[in-house]
Amino acid sequence: MHKYGQGTWLESEEAAYPNGGMKRRGLAKWPDGKLRRVWAGIPDTFYSAPAYGYLGKKRVKGFLMVDEDGVLIFNYA
Repeated sequence: MHKYGQGTWLESEEAAYPNGGMKRRGLAKWPDGKLRRVWAGIPDTFYSAPAYGYLGKKRVKGFLMVDEDGVLIFNYA
């Protein structure tokens, strides 16, 4: 597990193997400023990893990245 700023964290890449599924659990800061649970896969670029989370009962797709303050951020469209 890797810990980031403001109490955010993400399990290591090994949690997604052997099939590369979206099985890595974590806690990330969402655009509204709240910390919420996320699930992520293997990074698809140097800067981000695909991820999803839930707003109420709605599943939201997005990606994880680390901001300039070292906080794990979940972004979605």
